[in-house]
Amino acid sequence: MVAAALMLASPVVFAAPARVDRSTLPTVADHRSAPAPAPIEASQEGRRRVRGDRAERASVHAAWTPPAYDPDQADRAALAEFEARALGATQTIIDVAPEPWMNKLAAPGLPVRWNDGLVEYLRYFTKDPRGTAMMRAWLRRAGRYEAVIRRILKEHDVPEDLVWVVMAESGFNPRVRSAAGAAGPWQFMEGTGGVYGLSKSYWVDWRYDIDRSTIAAATYLQDLRVRFGSWELALAAYNAGYGLVMTSIERHNTNNFWALAEIESGLPHATVNYVPKIVAAAIVAKNRDALGFTTAEVAPLAPVEWIEVEVTHSTPLAEVARLAEIDPDLIAELNAHFVRGRTPPGKAARVRIPRSASERFAGARGELQSMWASQTTHVALEGEPLTEIARAHGTTEKELRKRNGIRDTAEVTAGVVLVVPSGPAAVASGAPTAAGSSERPLAAVIGLEVKAEQRLVFFEVTRATTTASLVRAFGATWDRIVAWNDLDPHARLQPGQLLQLLVPRSFDAAKRGVSVYELAQVRHVLRGSREHLEASLALRGKQRRAIKAKRGDTLESIGRRADLTTGDLARINDYPRDHPIAVGELVIVYVDERHRKGTVDAPAPRGHRERDATELAAGEVADRDATIEHGASEGDGDEQTAVRAEPEPLAATKAATERTRGRARRKPSTPSSSRVPSRRRESP
Repeated sequence: MVAAALMLASPVVFAAPARVDRSTLPTVADHRSAPAPAPIEASQEGRRRVRGDRAERASVHAAWTPPAYDPDQADRAALAEFEARALGATQTIIDVAPEPWMNKLAAPGLPVRWNDGLVEYLRYFTKDPRGTAMMRAWLRRAGRYEAVIRRILKEHDVPEDLVWVVMAESGFNPRVRSAAGAAGPWQFMEGTGGVYGLSKSYWVDWRYDIDRSTIAAATYLQDLRVRFGSWELALAAYNAGYGLVMTSIERHNTNNFWALAEIESGLPHATVNYVPKIVAAAIVAKNRDALGFTTAEVAPLAPVEWIEVEVTHSTPLAEVARLAEIDPDLIAELNAHFVRGRTPPGKAARVRIPRSASERFAGARGELQSMWASQTTHVALEGEPLTEIARAHGTTEKELRKRNGIRDTAEVTAGVVLVVPSGPAAVASGAPTAAGSSERPLAAVIGLEVKAEQRLVFFEVTRATTTASLVRAFGATWDRIVAWNDLDPHARLQPGQLLQLLVPRSFDAAKRGVSVYELAQVRHVLRGSREHLEASLALRGKQRRAIKAKRGDTLESIGRRADLTTGDLARINDYPRDHPIAVGELVIVYVDERHRKGTVDAPAPRGHRERDATELAAGEVADRDATIEHGASEGDGDEQTAVRAEPEPLAATKAATERTRGRARRKPSTPSSSRVPSRRRESP
């Protein structure tokens, strides 16, 4: 693009070639020896703002993804740098340790096969300052949970030294979350965690629970051991997934982990290193005193003997810590599965506290009862803005976020039960409509035929809205929603967009758990029409007018009179910036009351004929409706068929309808291939 611009800006001149002193020209060698340009350091905070606080490769079908949390990131980066530098592909087994001090080490309860990787990890953990600092920090945190994890592993008949998988995965920090979405001490992905009983909801994620996740991990590792028959392959499958390990075995015709580790494309580099890393950590932990990790040097955290106390209503963990006089960070860690910092509303829950604090907590029941009496719950609807929920319950969005641990409004999806203040300001929850203020929202939409058995409703997009949530809420295919609103099906919906949807007359928003506006609750205008532009400008305190050009007028001089820039006028009027103004030309301007003097009525917007504000009539989209009917005629299911057969007439008069018929139809802003995708593409 830059090169093209330069070519256009420079005049092309053909002349006889001039004599050139080639000694002054840079050679190829000169160019290649030039220093590399300095790396560009983009602002990560700025990039997040541009992305809308979404993950870098976020799908349009997902509203939001929690960020990674890893306080040991610097240590892991140093470990990854060591692995890339010191560990090659060769993992050949040797009979004895290559260094005398290694031969004296006690063996852990895992198979020890001496190889280059194991040797290099032992050297890193015991000789490299960065490695020893990391190992010291991990062993320190292991003091809190090692005994608990070992007991559970023993109960499930798996080697107790698998406890060091937790060291490699999370450094014994139950609250760690990876960029890929793995969570908790054992770093379970959501799918695998669900298979092994670690369910996840808005309020509770059992992957973070030390007891439950250890039981799940012991069971999972036991299953992998049964499938593969060796702990090396079981650990490889824990890291890479058993499907990948099975594929590698089939392709390379060996069930020997160490052979697969040496074959090009046999196993991922991280998996090849994973097994010796676990074994090396187990060896170091087995020989702590001999390797310089004594109790005095490590100062391990003391094990916590905890009990579980029941709270009958949603209770902040910070409040539990205050009442029981306990370190808030300790309470948060012991109860890391309560991912919002409080127990879930609407049900009793059990909270872990140190046994030593049980009497203090019991004595604070009265304060808890008082707190519980001042709060109630609200079930969020699809499309219900957080600001509207706060207003309805006499509180602020900031307070609502604080009470419910909301990091992003995209997390508050339909059905989530929120804690809200109770009292005179609170109102009954579950209202099926979104209209909460006297100002009707502006619904600028394309013309759409509404049959007698149908009704038209409007839905405001929030950060929590996804294509799948819209399909669930309205029982219509994504293709139809795209066509009804002239959307790009591959672009992300943006908060604040107002979508129009055809629903059966019997559609019950409350039962569907969705917040909608009815036709009478919106200002219904044709997108791009005079009515649309004027209503939109009125919200900003401006009017759409025109200035009749006089001799000598330019875009710049007209802009000064209207308090607009040349760029503003060029955009509004679809002019190039150097457009010459003809005498008598009407230049459209957007002005406030102070700059209205000297203006005249503006002509109709480009591409739109004059019409009544309510005239979004039948026949406007007849071709589009035919396309929808044809595309949805097979395989939609009964629910979608009901939508096609049922929704509410628009309040357009018969006369308005007749005026519309026979006139040229407006071309859609996007090609039909974008608005109505092929049925080969699956709807979410």
